[in-house]
Amino acid sequence: SMSFEFGYTTEQKGQILSAFAAGYALTQIVGGLAADRLGGAPVIMFGLLTSGLSLFLLPWAAEAGLVQVWWLLWAMGFTQGPTYPAQLVTTAKWVTGSLRSYASALGAAGSTAGALFALGLTPIISSRVGWRQASFLMGVSTLLFGVIWWCLGSSRPPFRSDVDSGLAAATAPSTPSGKGSASWSDILFRRVKLLTSLPVLAVYFAHSVHNFSRYFLTGWMPTYYNDILHASADNTAVQLMIPDIIGLTMSFVAAHLGRTLQQGGYLSALGVRRVFASIAFLGAALGLVLVAQARSVLGVTASLCLVHGLATLQGLGFGASYLDVSRHNSGLVTGVGNTVATLASFASPVFASWVLTLNGSDTNGVEDWQRLFFAFAGSNIAGVLVFVPFVSVTPQDLDDEPRPRSKAD
Repeated sequence: SMSFEFGYTTEQKGQILSAFAAGYALTQIVGGLAADRLGGAPVIMFGLLTSGLSLFLLPWAAEAGLVQVWWLLWAMGFTQGPTYPAQLVTTAKWVTGSLRSYASALGAAGSTAGALFALGLTPIISSRVGWRQASFLMGVSTLLFGVIWWCLGSSRPPFRSDVDSGLAAATAPSTPSGKGSASWSDILFRRVKLLTSLPVLAVYFAHSVHNFSRYFLTGWMPTYYNDILHASADNTAVQLMIPDIIGLTMSFVAAHLGRTLQQGGYLSALGVRRVFASIAFLGAALGLVLVAQARSVLGVTASLCLVHGLATLQGLGFGASYLDVSRHNSGLVTGVGNTVATLASFASPVFASWVLTLNGSDTNGVEDWQRLFFAFAGSNIAGVLVFVPFVSVTPQDLDDEPRPRSKAD
């Protein structure tokens, strides 16, 4: 592996795993604003192109040194940062009503499928042909998907030509009386009011907790399987694929279940957000506690299936809430939210490496890892306690609605 070849320490692994998130956090807001103005399709295309090229360059950066690897991954995150808000902006233009829960859940399924493809196949390819060839193949795959997106992707539905013009008119803020344009100070006040409203802050907190746990598992579980459970590289790859397969399956099941419950009148849109977010957070917390107690490869994998399988339900939780809380500024709201959540992603591997080195050694035992699993389980408990009471399906930027002019105007 790349880590074995270059002899990275635990601290250096944490730094490398945080590099992408450090760059990713810086372009969320700009990317969201760009998607609001230009549409999501070109912004997503830019992220795919630069990610593919970065994977091609990774072997040369690794040969050059740790600093070069860090900055390449930072640049990769920096250019890929706008893709998530662009995806949400595109989704918001394509779907309305009860279909938002369904579309958000399918988006979560796509994210899980990508993780399954990358994290599952990369160790297998690396163990057979080398990590350099694995990086090259992943780069090719990314660029091929970019070609598909270029041919088939669209920022708005072609059968609704009024979407862009309607949103543009609605996004242009007016004064309360509807006369003329609002001042910059008024626009800034409305944006700050939107971004600091309790429902929006609740979404941001939930997203941050989700990313905090997710990036810990993504970055550190291969090390846990190898160092603590003494699993081979091939076995580790297989074991890490199983929870993602469960998560992918649950994403599709949840998408259909959420739509059925909402359209059938069993749950309101708000009820769907609260119920599925609660199950996701509490299930992930329980799964992490079980991982800490498990002593076998199969036991850990079964516990991770619970974590991943239920965490994907967040597509109907805070993921769908991003589509609810703003009618005219979804790119801005998503950009800021993903920036905040990315800071949690950046902190996660650093926090993990810090906890693992508290014993004063670069060699870690089961007790060191148990502390980590319990800490991340606690963060999920905090997530449900904050999100459920404050989540809302009412847009928080209704002040930006264009007001009809009176006859006197």
